[in-house]
Amino acid sequence: MISFILNDREYSTELPAGAVTLDLLRGEAGLSGTKEGCREGDCGACTVLLGTPLAQGIKYMAVNSCILPVGELSGRHLVTIEGVNLEKELSPIQQIFVEEGASQCGFCTPGLIMSLTGYLLGTVDPDDIGAADALAGNICRCTGYVSIRKAGKAVSLKIGYSPAECCSSSKHLEWLVEKEILPPYFLGIENMLKTMDAAEPDASESSASGKTVTVAGGTDLFALEAEELTNTDLRFLSRETEMNGITTQENRVLIGAGATVRDILDSEVFYNLGNLEPSLQLIASAGVRNRATVGGNIVNASPIGDLTIIFLALDAKLRISKGSDYREVQLKDFFSDYKVLDLSPDELLEGLEYTAPDFDTFINFEKVAMRKHLDIASVNSAASFIVKYNRIKKADISAGGVAPIPLYLEKTCDILTGNIISTGTARLAADTACDEISPIDDIRGSAVYKKLLLRRLILSHFIELFPHQIDLEDLL
Repeated sequence: MISFILNDREYSTELPAGAVTLDLLRGEAGLSGTKEGCREGDCGACTVLLGTPLAQGIKYMAVNSCILPVGELSGRHLVTIEGVNLEKELSPIQQIFVEEGASQCGFCTPGLIMSLTGYLLGTVDPDDIGAADALAGNICRCTGYVSIRKAGKAVSLKIGYSPAECCSSSKHLEWLVEKEILPPYFLGIENMLKTMDAAEPDASESSASGKTVTVAGGTDLFALEAEELTNTDLRFLSRETEMNGITTQENRVLIGAGATVRDILDSEVFYNLGNLEPSLQLIASAGVRNRATVGGNIVNASPIGDLTIIFLALDAKLRISKGSDYREVQLKDFFSDYKVLDLSPDELLEGLEYTAPDFDTFINFEKVAMRKHLDIASVNSAASFIVKYNRIKKADISAGGVAPIPLYLEKTCDILTGNIISTGTARLAADTACDEISPIDDIRGSAVYKKLLLRRLILSHFIELFPHQIDLEDLL
């Protein structure tokens, strides 16, 4: 039995932990306001809010219910479009959608409303840029994007700044209730969850026999294998809070395998590290970033995984546990072939660490995809250079989409060490990288195209990081 709060009431289900929340809502619970679209986390029609109790307060996030396993609901607050409706009138968000003509056929509207509500729950200083980002994962079937963006901007302007210091605080909830963004019942949810927490077992503890599948964010797993996972024993890493942290110890940054892309952005560990922070905001939609994890991205072993490519350039080291024992392995040595990892079935990736870059370190991330936002890379690359007196003391460069694995360009890094920053050095890096890769023809481009792309991306690292030392006309 899995118990949680559904909108304003306690709810229990006997559905297996691997069933998806969308089916629970539209089937068993009879809440059809949450729409079924892609079932892959791409369209946003099924967006709901998931509230997780903290030591103080509740952290709410917009998530895609089509790839959210029911087991993740235990002891949490699940909010659907029905749960944000006011008793006698439209909420300000709903009213603005009417005024701006942002709702046409209406199919996508519940997801849009929930995404904006989740954004306001997750920030104390809303603005039009943040509102647009929150809506980026919602597809409008009637192509009404101009009016939708105008509605998002109008919502952020009308609501204004929250008096709370933290978005998970009760003061922030009170402010949103006062603004009629949320119904009053939200103010009693924290106490309801505390009562449930004392009475309900953790749904992540499986008592059934058989193989147990470890689930991090599940954003890829449940998009591809939801049916197969329905009746499988699952271990949810989000329940193991010691694996979700991001800390800095002296000059080392430690990131738990369960930390999400959203957690990295909130922690600001990528702040002032070249273009890494803004690049993360282009990776997936807000609903997926709220669930997608560092560990999941790495263990998934996609040759074009953006996070993996970034951490390769940061020369990250993995911590892998087996019971009470653990070992460490460099991320660049973790992948041996396509989807073949240095990880046995009884081991668990707990997290990673890397040396915090200093003022002598220059970092850049480049990605080419069919579209700029929310797309899988055709080729991506990250580079980190430690430079002193215009000479490269250490280079770490990675490339995705050009080999069966996320590739650390070892030969390229070695040949750059000791070279001065110059146009010739940039050309040497690009030539060596192209000799080091083995791309194939696939849906994202031909092998020849990908080699050309990587060459341009390697050159882009130098152009972006060292514009005064590179002669563009001579280089290109």
